[in-house]
Amino acid sequence: RPEVWGSFVWNMFDFGSASCFEGESPGINDKGLVTYDRKTPKDAYFFYKANWSPQPTVYITSRRFAERTEKTVPVKVYSNAPAVKLAVNGKAVGSVKPDELKRAVWPEVTLKPGVNTITATASVGGKTYTDSCKWTLKPSGGEEGKKDSERYQDPSINKYK
Repeated sequence: RPEVWGSFVWNMFDFGSASCFEGESPGINDKGLVTYDRKTPKDAYFFYKANWSPQPTVYITSRRFAERTEKTVPVKVYSNAPAVKLAVNGKAVGSVKPDELKRAVWPEVTLKPGVNTITATASVGGKTYTDSCKWTLKPSGGEEGKKDSERYQDPSINKYK
């Protein structure tokens, strides 16, 4: 876009901050694109890579949320390829063309109980690129019927209901 002459990212890495009490690690500002130990790129890192880099990118998001309690889940892949194919446990789910923000989404993918292998594949310039992760579908522990987003809410906050 001609009106945009530059852009930036707040932080490449999570960093120490004595006044931060967010997430699981007090004293860590966790808004970076890569974890504090600089070993694990987060989903946002691959969003920018798919949008800003010519290097072919195929990345399944929410991979660190590996333990699932919902049988039907959305699957989102960041990719700058023309089309992305998705498979769950070796069974084809379908092919999607990424949108203008390089997101390919399958809104309702069914997982089986136990370990599920999610695989995204795309071809760019005659080469095949693949990303894979494992999600485990576990029983919901007595909260049957609740979505994960509902299960982990603070019940005292009414705005989410």
